[in-house]
Amino acid sequence: MGDDERTPRRDATDRPTRSRDARDAGDSDRTRRRFIWLAGTAAMAGLAGCSGGGGGGAEPSETTATTTQSSGSTGGVPEAYATATSLDGTQRNPDSLSSQEAVSYQDEPSEGRQCSTCRYYIEDKNGDGVGACAIVAGEVAPEGYCVSYVEYEG
Repeated sequence: MGDDERTPRRDATDRPTRSRDARDAGDSDRTRRRFIWLAGTAAMAGLAGCSGGGGGGAEPSETTATTTQSSGSTGGVPEAYATATSLDGTQRNPDSLSSQEAVSYQDEPSEGRQCSTCRYYIEDKNGDGVGACAIVAGEVAPEGYCVSYVEYEG
């Protein structure tokens, strides 16, 4: 018998090498690390979006303080608006309002959208030309706008 008959031939792909195993383990570790990094980055981006955005570390606590100060009161509006209902019938709860900063409130309309056509808008009740919102603290101009805008279809 010759050597060919007693020793089975091995192809190079049949036999794992140490360098190949190490490389595969390294790829797996890199993939896992990249996934963890991406998941963490996505979570941080989501949290930044929830904070109302915009800047330094002291700003979110100032916004929270503003919201907390209005809790238990009228929410920064005259008493007539404290628990009034909006255009679509949503009742205002002074203890669960977002701050104007958190919803990026502005006194001008945006692309034809304005508070007076929003389902959460509470119309002027005391003749001063401003209203309120069922979900946002403070007085609201009828031509204002925020990111919580939902068109009233009534």
